Amino acid sequence: MLPPQSTLTLRDVLDDPALFAARPQVLAGWDRLDTEIRWVHTSEVLDIAELLSGGELLLVAGVILGDSTAAQLRAYVDSLADAGAAGLAVERPRVGTIPAALVERAGARGFPLIELTEVVRFVEVTRAVNSRLVNESVRALHFNDEVTHLLAGVLAAQGDLDDMVAALRDLSGCSLVVRSASGAVLASAEVDGARPRGYAHVAAIESAGVTIATLEVLPRAGVDLQMVTAVCRRAPESLALALLRWRPLTRSDQHLREVFRLLMLAEDTSRPPALRADTQAALRRATGELGFAPGGWYVAVVALSVDGPLQVAELAAALHRDDRPVLSEIRDGRHRSIVRFDGRREAGALADELVAQLYSSPLPRALRIGVAEPTRELPALAEAMSVAATAAHLATETEFVGLARDVAIDHLLTQLDASAVDRFLQAVLGPLLTTERSTELVATLAMLFRTGSRVAAAKELNIHRQTMYQRLHRIETLLGRSIHDASGSTGALAVAVELATVRRRLG
Repeated sequence: MLPPQSTLTLRDVLDDPALFAARPQVLAGWDRLDTEIRWVHTSEVLDIAELLSGGELLLVAGVILGDSTAAQLRAYVDSLADAGAAGLAVERPRVGTIPAALVERAGARGFPLIELTEVVRFVEVTRAVNSRLVNESVRALHFNDEVTHLLAGVLAAQGDLDDMVAALRDLSGCSLVVRSASGAVLASAEVDGARPRGYAHVAAIESAGVTIATLEVLPRAGVDLQMVTAVCRRAPESLALALLRWRPLTRSDQHLREVFRLLMLAEDTSRPPALRADTQAALRRATGELGFAPGGWYVAVVALSVDGPLQVAELAAALHRDDRPVLSEIRDGRHRSIVRFDGRREAGALADELVAQLYSSPLPRALRIGVAEPTRELPALAEAMSVAATAAHLATETEFVGLARDVAIDHLLTQLDASAVDRFLQAVLGPLLTTERSTELVATLAMLFRTGSRVAAAKELNIHRQTMYQRLHRIETLLGRSIHDASGSTGALAVAVELATVRRRLG
């Protein structure tokens, strides 16, 4: 991941002598104390959020909080959290007691709420902390200039990639590694005592929007993180120039780019049939040039990172297991791959086999991966990539590999007109969407349709059978009809419930 632009965090600000004199106590958001602080403001109005740009710590005397309703306080916390504010510090002596609604909402949102138990002069706090922030910015500009001038000199002297990496090592005191998009080491320069690769700061090296390599910076103890930040932010552009100068694209690289460009064109179903046919023929030729013989099964895989640039060396190794042919490209923060399986194999188990292998591989924790169903038709990979991307976006830290087949409705919702979906849900579910405990009732009905049995649904929901019957009676009362009538409306109800469930999951 990239290091932060500033090394001043909320924890640092709370330890600053000017604010520490207020004896701050953290009431909520303890796990967010390493949030970067960009500025410190004072404010005594509830509608300040629209004036924030993110990263601000707000200092408030709190008098206005005592005159606000619980609903207003909850909305206040929500607005600050949504605006990206770093935290809220309230003087307790002026407000008496921090309102419970404020504490509860901050806890629910994971938003840092700090109680200042002593009165301090806010003007002195803002002056002290903001001066430190300005000094950090000046240092950052200095380091940025150093890196830029260094690499410009190496390029002017016709230095190659190895020369640039060595120069960066000498300037920064860090070990550096440049890896290809497939994870192969292209250049490296080491220092003694550098941290292991798991702690690397990683930056993408791009050309024409495509990630052609990554830069890993591994600092040793005592290295200024502002210098690491400068290397990660300023070096990639110069390294890309060096790569293109000394390691120009091969014919295979050009064919690979053409494959993924054609897939993007194939995704556009509005193009005339003749053009679509030409695209499909060109796609078959380009993949053939790369050794993808016809007659195989093709599985689309999309990976993304939820924390910093993609690190794909381990992923590439997992996809290539059993010497499978794989085509990959990194663009716009997504690693897209086409994995070819032997066409004589049964299609049903291929995606599950690949998922199992990915789970058994030592992959970075920040990766989220989506795996599509196999297809024999190369043009069909365009839609498969799109669904796999949805699966990757919905993957979690514990279930970091998602199957496209499990998110079909989720993906459908991303394609449908939102207002049309709203009208359909309102027409079919009506009062069930707005009643008290709506989420619980919709989830109950969804489980009933999935299991086909009231007893099985109650077991899955971990509720008593009588509770299940009471909920279903409540649902039928709200809808004004039986949920098991013989008309086609039951099918519409099942679809609407699933759409409503998925929409709530997607937020």
